[in-house]
Amino acid sequence: MKKLLILLLFPVFIYAQTQKETPQWRPNYHFSPPKNWTNDPNGLIYYQGQYHLFYQHNPYENKWGHMSWGHAVSKNLVDWEHLPLAIPEDSVWIFSGSVVVDKTNSSGFQTGTNPCMVALYTADYHDGKKEAQYLAYSNDNGTTWTKYAGNPVIDLQMKDFRDPHVIWHEKTQNWVMSVVFPKEYKVVFYTSKNLKNWTRAGEFGNQGEMRKIWECPALVEMPVDGNIQNTKWLLFVSTNGPYDKFEGMQYFVGEFDGTTFKNNNPPETKLYVDYGKDFYAAIPYTDTPENKKILLGWMSSWQYAGEMPTFPWKGQMAIPRDITLRSTPSGLRLFQEPISTLKAKKDYLTFEKENFVLSKEKQISGSSLFANNSFMVEVEFSIKSAKDFGLKIAQKKDEKDDKKTLQETIVGYDVIGKQLYINRKKSGQIIKENFPSIEKASLKFEDKTLKLKVLVDKSSVEVFANDGQIAITSLIYPDEKANIFSLFTNGGKVKVKYLKITDLSK
Repeated sequence: MKKLLILLLFPVFIYAQTQKETPQWRPNYHFSPPKNWTNDPNGLIYYQGQYHLFYQHNPYENKWGHMSWGHAVSKNLVDWEHLPLAIPEDSVWIFSGSVVVDKTNSSGFQTGTNPCMVALYTADYHDGKKEAQYLAYSNDNGTTWTKYAGNPVIDLQMKDFRDPHVIWHEKTQNWVMSVVFPKEYKVVFYTSKNLKNWTRAGEFGNQGEMRKIWECPALVEMPVDGNIQNTKWLLFVSTNGPYDKFEGMQYFVGEFDGTTFKNNNPPETKLYVDYGKDFYAAIPYTDTPENKKILLGWMSSWQYAGEMPTFPWKGQMAIPRDITLRSTPSGLRLFQEPISTLKAKKDYLTFEKENFVLSKEKQISGSSLFANNSFMVEVEFSIKSAKDFGLKIAQKKDEKDDKKTLQETIVGYDVIGKQLYINRKKSGQIIKENFPSIEKASLKFEDKTLKLKVLVDKSSVEVFANDGQIAITSLIYPDEKANIFSLFTNGGKVKVKYLKITDLSK
């Protein structure tokens, strides 16, 4: 038996020793684990001066499995300190969930002078026949966790029942849990006084996007147009995105009274968080300074997550996003911007130019700026006669013919179609047949001015348009030497009113 085990393990050992590391795709200012698999962010909480990120993690292999909670902390949501594994698997796998700070010791788990952290998470039984909601608590700032002896705290004997997100609801003085019945397209709400005993209170579902199962719900109360006296509730749900068979996120805008969510839009209305194919399972931070609303998501798609070519890690987070709820001609809509602390990390200006006209493709010089493919572009265009214009990122030219482009990712605007897009058909390594694609989002504006923030970080591109009205997130895997940056226009001219490029490489 022992010899058989050695024979079975030996090929895996050889593979692990010979697989080549891929530092050319390791992000600089996005979170990635030191090694092995990661997917959904969990337990996003601000506590004692630090942002905590727990995340779905396989501590043993660079693929999905053995699900546990990894742990990292940051003071600015950009620079992360990696900590030991927080909640390891045991008789169950530790699926997604949330963390709260029990400030009044309602649970009775606090042992010291500081409030304890309480985690509610889905326990996935190894036989694949049941999921239930479990509890764990920590009295040392999330470093070590004790699993509650009374687990499970909610058990419906269901195969698919997961992803609890817990908040404190001030008006009803209750803890409120949002959790999903994935295949029934329902979010179910539970209430509790002590985080241990839960009562089913209400449900919401069968509205919006229903082409894929529902996962990772989250409730957050949002000021409307910055007015804290006028608020609405957002209910986030991960499901199908704008593209058939590809995951994404939707949100609902409405009222929540502590037990019932009422959608303010018609049931068939579909509001998407992101128009790329690589933004999923995002949840908001709680207990943030000044009650800022911050959203953090996983950057990938289950359609090709297993084929991501990075080693010794697989998976990363999107940039944390400052989110607001604003009035638009179409109604109240989510706006998203890159976290404001991003430029505080390393904000030295390496290129800036104003008021120039483009009539063809123009390469921006400065090889040191783009050498690492890790930078932020802030640009404002004024449309003249152009039919199509934008940026070309991570370009690689043919050494024998520099007019021939071998690789590039295009961030552009189609003036006729009124669509913002990312084209990654020639972005580098093709990891699966459905990976090369063009992601589009309808974007109309009256003043002929397009403002973009574009984040490039080794293996990803995130685009935020017109103060965060639209977001598009895409993975890319360019060659290490694909580091040319250009502006372009087709079918006419465009004016660049402002261009600033900030190097964010370490």
